[in-house]
Amino acid sequence: MQPAGSVSRFKLEIEIADKGSAAAEMVRHLAPLTSIAILKDLPLRDRVHRYADKFVYIETGLVIGAEKQRTQFHRGNVAFLTSNGSICVFVRDATVQPMNLIGAITGNIEIVELSQPGDVMVVKRV
Repeated sequence: MQPAGSVSRFKLEIEIADKGSAAAEMVRHLAPLTSIAILKDLPLRDRVHRYADKFVYIETGLVIGAEKQRTQFHRGNVAFLTSNGSICVFVRDATVQPMNLIGAITGNIEIVELSQPGDVMVVKRV
């Protein structure tokens, strides 16, 4: 449960239309500028894309620069890909192009893992 008045952790819901939703948490200190820009634009909605078997993503149209980037991610991590403005949810451990880590799935990641290209994903604040 989010502490009252917390300014560093934000509860999110990642919904796959007609399939269910996963709980997520955005952690501001991981990438403060990226987090603020995304929070201002919520809810975000787009069609799901998959990158190999590593992550599921949606394009946001946001233009945000590199911030504390990393290339190693674990299942359940949520990151922002600066090259195309996408929010990515990792469905397995992977080494990929540099991304801004912004948070993690905290429950029901199976909904995201079972999503297919063309499904609609909505990322919203709870």
